[in-house]
Amino acid sequence: MKKLIIVESPTKARTIGQYLGKDYRVLSSQGHVRDLPKNDLGVNVEKGFDAKFETKRSKLVTELREAAKDAEHVYLATDHDREGEAIAYDLFTILNRVVKNESAFARPVFNEITKPVILDALKSPGAIDLKKVEAQRTRRILDRLMGYLVSPLLSRTIAGNRFAGLSAGRVQSVALRFLCDREAEITAFIPEEYWEIDAHLTNGEPFVASVTKQDGAKLAIPNGETAEAIVAEIRNANEIRVAQVEEKERKRNPSPPFITSTLQQAASSQLGFAPRRTMRIAQELYEGIALPEGTEGLITYMRTDSVRVSEAAVEQAREVIASSYGKEYLSAKVRTFKNKRRSQDAHEAIRPTDESRTPASIAEHLSPDQQKLYGLIYGRFLATQMAPAVYRQRKIVLEAGRYTLEASGSVLRFDGFLRALPEQRTKDSPIPADVHEGDAVKLEDLESRQKFTEPPRRYSEAGLINLLEKEGIGRPSTYASIISVIQDRGYAIKDGGSLRPTLLGQMVIDFLQRHFVETVTPRFTAHLEEDLDDIEEGDMSRLDALNEFYGPFSERLSTLEAEIDGGGKRVFQVPSDVTCDVCGSPMELRYWKGSFFLGCTDYPTCRNTVNLPPTLPVRYDAEGVKVKDALAAAAEEHSQTIPCSTCGGEMELKTGRFGRYYKCTDPECGATAPVSTGIPCPKCGEGELVEKYSSKRRRIFYSCNRYPDCRYAVSEKPVKHCPDCDAGVLVEKKGEELRCTNKDCGHREPLSEATPLQTEA
Repeated sequence: MKKLIIVESPTKARTIGQYLGKDYRVLSSQGHVRDLPKNDLGVNVEKGFDAKFETKRSKLVTELREAAKDAEHVYLATDHDREGEAIAYDLFTILNRVVKNESAFARPVFNEITKPVILDALKSPGAIDLKKVEAQRTRRILDRLMGYLVSPLLSRTIAGNRFAGLSAGRVQSVALRFLCDREAEITAFIPEEYWEIDAHLTNGEPFVASVTKQDGAKLAIPNGETAEAIVAEIRNANEIRVAQVEEKERKRNPSPPFITSTLQQAASSQLGFAPRRTMRIAQELYEGIALPEGTEGLITYMRTDSVRVSEAAVEQAREVIASSYGKEYLSAKVRTFKNKRRSQDAHEAIRPTDESRTPASIAEHLSPDQQKLYGLIYGRFLATQMAPAVYRQRKIVLEAGRYTLEASGSVLRFDGFLRALPEQRTKDSPIPADVHEGDAVKLEDLESRQKFTEPPRRYSEAGLINLLEKEGIGRPSTYASIISVIQDRGYAIKDGGSLRPTLLGQMVIDFLQRHFVETVTPRFTAHLEEDLDDIEEGDMSRLDALNEFYGPFSERLSTLEAEIDGGGKRVFQVPSDVTCDVCGSPMELRYWKGSFFLGCTDYPTCRNTVNLPPTLPVRYDAEGVKVKDALAAAAEEHSQTIPCSTCGGEMELKTGRFGRYYKCTDPECGATAPVSTGIPCPKCGEGELVEKYSSKRRRIFYSCNRYPDCRYAVSEKPVKHCPDCDAGVLVEKKGEELRCTNKDCGHREPLSEATPLQTEA
């Protein structure tokens, strides 16, 4: 009679199985074993939102039942969060049919996969937390109600077909709205001119001070004429004298240990990892890595919003710091951190399971990605118990007639916790030490610079996660999937290091704001998250939470369905600034089978349409889409012709669903050719790089025209062959410089030195 342990992951099952003897059998549920039906709503809104959860993976469930029949004890050791608790409950429900003795079931929970922790958890198991199960069920039903009922209307309204595949999610839609709101701010932004003036000074040692005040008031320099007048005044001043010297010491303390959101943010900004990639690697480190001493989980559970850490882990970290760096690097007392309000605190913060396993000592057993993420987690946790970094800051205030100038800088005096986090060091910006109050300094030069205010930046993945956490949208376990889903659905794309909403994403949010405004209102969605917390804490019922959501939601649903079925005017239209050249009516934006076009609003009387190239720059605002100027520019570009290599006639530049291409004007020929850069492929040396369009990523890239024989491709615009190596081409980076694509080369040059990009077949 073996003891059966069931976890979610096969990898976790293998790791735990190695810790236990022959009396135990460890199996995996491979995630959820029950869920709402795929092809049916599965929720009876008329009968208290009664949900029909169906068993999935029937073959696997049969194997689990057979194993449970012969087991003396059944340990449901799934993750200790809402999803894990629901899986444990579903496993109990399914297996209780063959294991009638309920006392045979137990619910051990653990925060890390190491042998001592697993053995302790099996010695003192608990029971299934039914309140957590209720919270998970409520969340699942909420998501199903919105997704299943809104998505067909969204597809039907925007694409004219309820099966077009457009979908709306309860949490993802709010995240997408944040991106669209920011894009609207960027679109509406009008840059304003301003100027800055720097004085290059010397008092034996050169330094730079900025002009900051005029007659004691903060100075704003609106134009070049004002800047010239100020420069002239300062030049004519009798002297520039030091009015004040401030010097102080500043201490910088380490950040708390990682929780899910901060790990994803740090991995995104420091390692360039997407949230989904971060969580996949963290899962691998948590579930177990093969080491010489056996398979061991290297980090604690990675889905947590608690900064709590065990006393034993803190003590071990302090011992490692003292022995590795010296006692001067140890914080004077144990440093603790406070959780945010309503943190679930089911798990500790994310930390190494054993601080004696330094990143260097196990590097050979980890993949490059695992090394990077483990090093990030290890350093962050070790830093929490280290001494603060100490900086010496110096500020010099000078006077030149009516004007005040300021120079400031800082120097790191003691690196403290930064010793464990070298990538977080700030560069020293020293200023002369031999400058004293009352000194007269010499003016070497005055430099004035024209500048313009910049629009707000688009959110990076890390920035969006930070905003979601701040607004109370989603939970640690959902941040990665939120970011992934809006990209997988084509609602947003990565543009450099930022997330940019696509035209489809902006159209979807426009629809939701007009017809289901609550679903994209941050406060409303955050309130639903609070309701789920209340259910988990026993302060609210599932029925109350669902009624609160479904009341206003069903009213808007009924109203929209009635409008659609009424057969009158289209319930959702996006006007454009283009007039139909056939009948003179306005044209509107339309979507069909993955492509956008403009259609006449007098349809079906007038069936005129205008194709919108997938890369056409479109401005989407409250008045609709602005595409007139972009279409005119595209038309001028499309006037280009090249000789047809097939028949000798002319080829015209055209744009289709998959980007730009040339097509022969002779209908009997009809030959096509890609848009070439004229740059030889650096990999095969036979082909040349041509322009391609990825409909999945919604962006242009450049690849060898000998594909699939040669698979060389670059995402940035190639400008010319690299003069220093044969393995790369120079591509345009951020509109500022040219850089070789060969990482081993590193050649760079200013964009101004580039030869014009050729365009030929």
